[in-house]
Amino acid sequence: MEELYFMSRPLIQFSNPLKDCVGIIGMRQDGKTNLLKWLLNSTPNRYTCFDTLGQVSKGFTPLKPDIQKIIKPAWARRFQEFDKVCEDVWKEGNQIFSIDEVSVFCNKWEMPDPLNRLISMGGNRNIGVWVTTQRVAQVHNNILANCQYHFIFKTFLPQDVEWYSKFVPKEVILMSKDLPRFHFIYYQLGRDPIICKPVKLMQ
Repeated sequence: MEELYFMSRPLIQFSNPLKDCVGIIGMRQDGKTNLLKWLLNSTPNRYTCFDTLGQVSKGFTPLKPDIQKIIKPAWARRFQEFDKVCEDVWKEGNQIFSIDEVSVFCNKWEMPDPLNRLISMGGNRNIGVWVTTQRVAQVHNNILANCQYHFIFKTFLPQDVEWYSKFVPKEVILMSKDLPRFHFIYYQLGRDPIICKPVKLMQ
C-alpha cells in the first residue's frame, strides 16, 4: 500500500495507484496544480501527465524521467494531442494518467471517447486517472463517479456544489467554503474528511 504524507503523518493511502481515480477540485490559484505536482513527486509509479496549461512543468522535473513524463501540448492542437495521448496511454497501460484542468476536454455529459475508455475501463489495464479542475460543474459525471479520492480546495459556487454533491456529500463540500488559502479537504469515499494544511511548494 502506498502512503503519502502530510506533516510527517500518513493521512493519505491510495489502495492501488494504478487503478484508482483521484479528483483535485477548487478555485484557481489555490494550490491544485501544486498538490498534483506533490502527489506525482511522491509516487514511484510510471506516469504520463497532460499539462494542459503548461503549469505542471514549471520548475518541476519527474523523479524517474525514464518512466515518468509530462506532456505540454501546443495550445492550438491541444484537443488533437489530448486524444492521441489518451490512446497512447491506453495502449501502454500500467501507469497513472494525470490531466491538469480536465474540464477543458469535457462537460457534464460529453467527453472524448479515448478519455471515456480510460475512465470506464482503464482499471483493467492498470491505469489510474488523476484530474484537476477549477469548475467541477463542467466535469463529466463518469469521471466524478469513478473518483475514490477527492482533494477539495475552496469550492462554493452553487452550480459547483449542487453538481458535485451528486458524488460527494454536500456537507463535506461546504466545509471547504471557509478554508484558508492553499488548505484543502482530503476525502476518501466512505471515510471521514480530513482538513489538510498546504503541502510543500513544488518549484
